[in-house]
Amino acid sequence: MLHTPLPAAVCTPETFRTFVTGPPNAVAYNAALSVARSPGSVYNPLYLSSGPGLGKSHLLHAIGAYLVPRLNGAEVIVVSAEVFCREFGAYLQRGHMLVFRRRYRRAGALLLDDVALLAGRDAAAEELVHTLDALREANRQIVLADEQGPSALRGLSDRLRSRLEASLVMTLGAPDEATRCAILRQKCQQGPEGAGARARGEVPEEALAVLGARVRGSVRDLEAALASLWAEAAARGSPATAALAAQVAAEINRAARQPRGRTQVEAVLQAICDYYGVSRPLLVSKSREMTVAQARQVAMYLLREDAGLSATQVGQELARDHSTVLHGHARIASALEGGDAIMTVVLESIRKSALQRDSA
Repeated sequence: MLHTPLPAAVCTPETFRTFVTGPPNAVAYNAALSVARSPGSVYNPLYLSSGPGLGKSHLLHAIGAYLVPRLNGAEVIVVSAEVFCREFGAYLQRGHMLVFRRRYRRAGALLLDDVALLAGRDAAAEELVHTLDALREANRQIVLADEQGPSALRGLSDRLRSRLEASLVMTLGAPDEATRCAILRQKCQQGPEGAGARARGEVPEEALAVLGARVRGSVRDLEAALASLWAEAAARGSPATAALAAQVAAEINRAARQPRGRTQVEAVLQAICDYYGVSRPLLVSKSREMTVAQARQVAMYLLREDAGLSATQVGQELARDHSTVLHGHARIASALEGGDAIMTVVLESIRKSALQRDSA
């Protein structure tokens, strides 16, 4: 049985068969396949690290899909740390911790994504420590994943950090040109989402080669580029040529360099500065003054939740690293989960102001 609140793949199941390997990710792929074939006996825990859209979540799902029919009905839990924390808080509040512990500590395998989100959530982190210990003692497979390796994560307890650092850490790099082209060929064979058979295979090799050479971001960027190429070709009623692919690649690369919703980002940041009475330079400074620090954490939360930026993009906006952003986001999320009425009012006021600015 598979328990998986993580987003499912859009076009195809995230399995080992649909994972395209190349030099930057082959070692991590082989390690993931090894733990799937021999759960609990090799590389336990396994820790997967990569930037967004480079395959760590795909491998988590692939391991889960492989294990489900092979663990005699034991539950395979594929979950993000955020969901783990929410479930922990809900069960704790209802006084049902025995049920929570029975489920997690007796799972056939635990595959946990975005572990940095446990920063600042000490009670949930301590519960995870006991869960990891119980699973290892029972030889149940554990796979952890995050954008950064264990040694780079901040705000975690020493006990949890020691468990993470005991893992075999595998890093997935950005795909090289040959791998990018192979990914595009696979996506082309599948066809655009919802398309019929006529849409499949209509992108010539030279156009795919242009995309593979020029779009150097994540797999998601490659998927976006191919979808745009299909759409542009269909709109023009013409073939997906290499020249058109070059135009699409240039647009995708420009979009990748800019945070999504620039107007909304600016509106959120200005609303926060106005509410707390701080300037933009002070917001991104090294000041630890209480008001500035809280304004900065609120910015980390709202830029992720409302503006849809990744932790890396938020860090670029606020001159902070990925782990600091996740820690700040977790502090605000934890306050809301704990029923902090003041923080709820603060966020509502800032959101209202930001919405007015964004609509102006």
